[in-house]
Amino acid sequence: MTNKTGLLISLLLLCSSAVLAKQLETKGDPVALSGPGEYYMGPKWSPSGDQVAAGGASFTGLYLLDFPSGNVRMISNDYSAGYGFAWSHDGTRIASKISHFNKMRRSHSLVSFNVSDGSMETLSTPRSRMSGTPVWTEDDSQLYLTFAEQFESFTTGDSNQDVTLPPLNYIKDGRFQNRLEQQSTGRFSETTQFSDQDHIYSYAISPDGSQVVYSTAGQNLWLSKVNGEDRMSLGRGSAPAWSPDGEWITFMLTFDDGHSITASDIYAINIDGSSRINLTETPLLFEMNPQWSPNGAWIVYDTDQRGQLFIQQVGWR
Repeated sequence: MTNKTGLLISLLLLCSSAVLAKQLETKGDPVALSGPGEYYMGPKWSPSGDQVAAGGASFTGLYLLDFPSGNVRMISNDYSAGYGFAWSHDGTRIASKISHFNKMRRSHSLVSFNVSDGSMETLSTPRSRMSGTPVWTEDDSQLYLTFAEQFESFTTGDSNQDVTLPPLNYIKDGRFQNRLEQQSTGRFSETTQFSDQDHIYSYAISPDGSQVVYSTAGQNLWLSKVNGEDRMSLGRGSAPAWSPDGEWITFMLTFDDGHSITASDIYAINIDGSSRINLTETPLLFEMNPQWSPNGAWIVYDTDQRGQLFIQQVGWR
């Protein structure tokens, strides 16, 4: 072996060690994004990272909080508007299902809110049953429902009917589905991934679209390729969310007495299953529903008892 080759190998080993040694850590104390007495649920970062959208108490209403000032603006006061909503990839719209009541009868509509002025586009007629929550296609031209009883898509105002959609992943009857359009015929094929024992309660697709992390009954957290291969257990957890670089997953770990939540903390874990870290460790505060900021520097979460939103800065050492 030449000296040059030996030096190159040493440098490669050193770089590999540096990558392996990369560890996530919190930086400073968590900071309240919303004020005391205000109640928000299920926060989600805007694609630009300068706003956080959240539902109000019992998911009634939809609100925007500026980051980092915390200034609040109401987008909607509709029932259910804050449950399972989704930002468009360009950050200009938020899709949601809203509820209507007429003489004690409840119906639902799929809508899209314009973030800049709060105007609403109705994408479906009201119906008594509409299972699932909305997901935008990559080009924001269509919406489809996940956690639905059957696949259903809706066109938006700028939809292009000639566009061939990439494979779509969604949950039907608790199972992970992959739906692919056959370009030659215009028909669709649909494949159920994972085993029949998996009933999925929450999931998140990796930033590059190649992997999925999901939780099943009993808060079992799993990581797999989207085609179902290379499945690995990550231990207990639920409500997972990816770091922007696809190397870490944050999630919540909750405990209950059969009636109410007794403890909840925010954790993070490396995708190889190592370095499972408790980011909150506050026995008297129940942190839930974490979401990573687009730049990877912050994690936002809600709190079950207070309803306040907090942000925690993270970094690596």
